[in-house]
Amino acid sequence: MKGFKKLALASAITAASAGVHADLEVLDDPEMQSVVGQAGLTIDIEAQWEIGEFAYQDAGFLILQGLRMGGNSFGNGTGTAGSYLDNLRLEIDIAGDGTNGDNLLHYGFSQMRDHMQLYVDAANPDTAFASAAAGIDSTRDNLAIDDKRTYDDGDLVIHFDFTDGWASEGGFAAYSADVSDRFLNDDYDTVELMFEHAVDFRFEIDAIGLAASNYDIGSAGLDIDSNHSTGVHEGAPGTTTLISQLGIQGYLGPEDLHIENNGNGFGADGSGVDHDGNGTPDIGTGNADSKIYWSSYFMITDLDMYIDIAGLQISDMAIHNKRGDRSGLDGTSSFDFAHSIREIYAVKDAVIKLGSDAGVNGSNNYDDYVDGIAINTRFKGDIDIGHLSFGDTGDSIGQIFITDMESDTRWIISAN
Repeated sequence: MKGFKKLALASAITAASAGVHADLEVLDDPEMQSVVGQAGLTIDIEAQWEIGEFAYQDAGFLILQGLRMGGNSFGNGTGTAGSYLDNLRLEIDIAGDGTNGDNLLHYGFSQMRDHMQLYVDAANPDTAFASAAAGIDSTRDNLAIDDKRTYDDGDLVIHFDFTDGWASEGGFAAYSADVSDRFLNDDYDTVELMFEHAVDFRFEIDAIGLAASNYDIGSAGLDIDSNHSTGVHEGAPGTTTLISQLGIQGYLGPEDLHIENNGNGFGADGSGVDHDGNGTPDIGTGNADSKIYWSSYFMITDLDMYIDIAGLQISDMAIHNKRGDRSGLDGTSSFDFAHSIREIYAVKDAVIKLGSDAGVNGSNNYDDYVDGIAINTRFKGDIDIGHLSFGDTGDSIGQIFITDMESDTRWIISAN
């Protein structure tokens, strides 16, 4: 990673972790320049976590109770892939000026080209491998496969992908050593499915609900199966459960977090607000010049929940991109994953304060505008709902299938 003095950093970490004390020799500038890192930082992750209760208080409370995250056999999951969210790798880079190609970084499914090349090198006869290595998904209408992206100097880029795509088959070493010569003999569909299932996850929330202002924080007072069988409220007085027994299980595809290095100004993109009515956007208002972009590919294979406030049960829900248009939001192959892209940035002096007299009778009071945060989300994929029923009857009213859904949602959140 440009700017990191890797030798000094590694020495400091080694000394701290080993509990040793040693004299450190200060390097002069020419010496430090020779040890500047270029390859970025790689972090492999295994994690599972639980939160007993999360409470947000305005006057009353919004409560989230019993939150859990792990692999697809964690919590109440029925999967077999493990109880940890693991086999997940983060590559962290700060782009350079491009002199040494240090601003050309992985994005989306770009690493899929390299993985498929291994099968081409092994002389695998399935021609889909050669197509994928060349950047074409021949199994999905010859859609392009993501390539590396060029970023601006100083941009922070975090790319999430699997650590070992062969983990479900015992890992790369075991797969390579298999006497059946799997690099030569496995077909493309088998290999792609293996990569698709490389990172499994499960997320659960026991209950989401409301509580009165006198709620005893940390008491886990929500009714986690309200009205499902008894019809009697079993939670603490002054609480109402909105959603309970939420379980989400599936697989994660690649994710990319991109933070721009465009300074801390506002309105350079022409988004400034014309407060004074002269026809020109005011400098220093509007959208932040530096924004956060978050692209994520994901597949939900099983989502279950009760919407208690409406007496509705949803089961066997799936979110993917296996039908119709199988491209992601970038127009490239989604490899059956749903795709979401978010933009997150600050907004300055662009939200009219509710109840103000801004603009009335020629008034232009800058104090009548407030700041906020913008969260824009685009989504593309297919949605299946396998079971809909009311109350605790368990009798489904039917199934719902939504194909080629695209949405663009824009929020500005402020203390208005």
